[in-house]
Amino acid sequence: MQKAERHPSLPCWKFPRWLAALAVLLLALLPIRGWASDFDTANQAYDQGKFADAKAGYEKVIESGAGSANVYYNLGNTEFRLDDAGHAILSYERALALTPRHPEALANLRLLREKNGSRLLPVSWNSRLAHLLTTNIWTVLVAVSGWIVLFGLVIIFTSRQADHFGLWLLTLLSVVVCAVASVSLWSMTRDQALAVITAKETEARLAPAESAGVAEALPAGSQVRVLSERGEWIYCELPGLGRGWVPEGALQHVRPVKS
Repeated sequence: MQKAERHPSLPCWKFPRWLAALAVLLLALLPIRGWASDFDTANQAYDQGKFADAKAGYEKVIESGAGSANVYYNLGNTEFRLDDAGHAILSYERALALTPRHPEALANLRLLREKNGSRLLPVSWNSRLAHLLTTNIWTVLVAVSGWIVLFGLVIIFTSRQADHFGLWLLTLLSVVVCAVASVSLWSMTRDQALAVITAKETEARLAPAESAGVAEALPAGSQVRVLSERGEWIYCELPGLGRGWVPEGALQHVRPVKS
């Protein structure tokens, strides 16, 4: 019987782990370099007074998935320079949706609303509270405080130790935090229906037709809350506490924000 020939084994080259990790890191950084370059280009266009180019640049950054509060803030400034108050106010609102205490966006939004005569929906106390923090932070607070309550009650009712005063206090405090955070998240969910009038000036109608009577005049930047849709018309809660139909192309939702 003929024996199988033995061939000398060739050394197998292994891809170093550090090199693989470096490759993954570089691939992850490629999109960041791309949108950072677009952001810088848009900033340069703004500084040179090329506001249409700057607007296109900021929108490109947002479409790439890198929309931050500062990008929306810069976009709002550009739209203001282009005399587009409605979209500028929308961009400032979106900046604040990502960073509720953004000082420059707050200041510019207040000034532009006053200048334009934009009408606002009444703000409830829970909505004011909700906008102190972001959705992610409220979600974390609900989760953490909920787990503290759960484990606190388990320990209190299963432990033989008599004195649980400190643990009771922590559990009750966590219940309060969980309740406040839950209400805030509910308020933010309701704000998903918030929209801004982006047209120069719009009239809300009593029925979904141009021939219907006027329910309320809405300058650019006015807030409405979307209730339902019918064809090319949106049924909204209006700043004057009434309700009316607004043309679909005259408004845009503030949330969800591309980020």
